Amino acid sequence: MGTTRNEIESLVFLMDDPDEFVRDSVMSRLYELGEASVPLLDEYRSKSKDDALKTKIKDIIHDITFTGYQQEFLNLLDNGIYNMDDLEEGIFMLSRLDDPTMRTRQYKVMLDSMATDLEPRVRNASTQIGRMQAVLNYLYTEKGFEGCHSDYLNPRHSYLHHVISNRIGIPLSLALVILFLANRLKLPFQGVNMPLHFLVKFESDGGRTLYIDPFNGGGILTKDQCVMFLKKSGIKPSEVHFKRSPEIEMLSRFIRNLINGYQQQNDEKKAADLARLLGLLESTRL
Repeated sequence: MGTTRNEIESLVFLMDDPDEFVRDSVMSRLYELGEASVPLLDEYRSKSKDDALKTKIKDIIHDITFTGYQQEFLNLLDNGIYNMDDLEEGIFMLSRLDDPTMRTRQYKVMLDSMATDLEPRVRNASTQIGRMQAVLNYLYTEKGFEGCHSDYLNPRHSYLHHVISNRIGIPLSLALVILFLANRLKLPFQGVNMPLHFLVKFESDGGRTLYIDPFNGGGILTKDQCVMFLKKSGIKPSEVHFKRSPEIEMLSRFIRNLINGYQQQNDEKKAADLARLLGLLESTRL
């Protein structure tokens, strides 16, 4: 039996029925309808002015689509996370956990547009340092990207679609904006998976390595400052802390940040779903 607009509207209307049997019957029918119900549910959600209802419908869509989403994520991993293009695909795929029907292409287009703005400034810079500074000035001075000042673990500060729109993030999400722009512009920025604070490094003229703090305005750090930070945090510094991070490690850290964020919000369902995705990722690395 198919689904109709009238049936979806009736089911949505009955979601908050005082009778538990009715509510359970509604959910059973929606899960029975499966992904065929998603377009109409999403349309109803977009038209609703009730924020609580919109959230409930979004969660239902997530539950209905998660099995297919999980397979899609596994297919991504099976193809390999070998470069920045692969990582970007994975990061934006994860955005759909925040909004299952999101069209992520618009955010890639926003990155394309920023890269287009930056390209002449990068081209006109006479040194590698100048090219690096053009990127950092553009993001932090002109566009106003900054580290979040409160509610650090909130998933909104990790999900890249929110970070691009709101220009507020945590070290890893802000670093990803730099890295995805650098990938478009063929610039030698690299991710550094340092404990507690993700960094970006840049290979400048003459082989000099500069460490960039994406959370604090793109400021430049010395390696000695990073070592001191680790020591003060009770971590024994190691050379591995300053090496280029493989893309799959950045994806793993990104998922762990989201898990921590949802756990802080007591959203164990989302945390558990992400833990399943992390398990898939870890199994591909064995």
